[in-house]
Amino acid sequence: MSGVPRRHKLLLGTVLIALAASIWPGYLLGDRIEPYLLGLPFALVWLVASIVVVFIALLLTFRADMQERGGR
Repeated sequence: MSGVPRRHKLLLGTVLIALAASIWPGYLLGDRIEPYLLGLPFALVWLVASIVVVFIALLLTFRADMQERGGR
């Protein structure tokens, strides 16, 4: 795995951490109804936040790859 860029390793780590936060036992930290954030139960905000974190990591990795290849 020495030929894999560092940003791809960071992306993989981010995805695995978000996955662990979305399933048992990581979900136990966010598995509650109260408090409500933005009118949503905390459990739903916990899951949406993990999806948003992965999206941002994918976006940053994509932009770095495009800059490296000379696009945009």
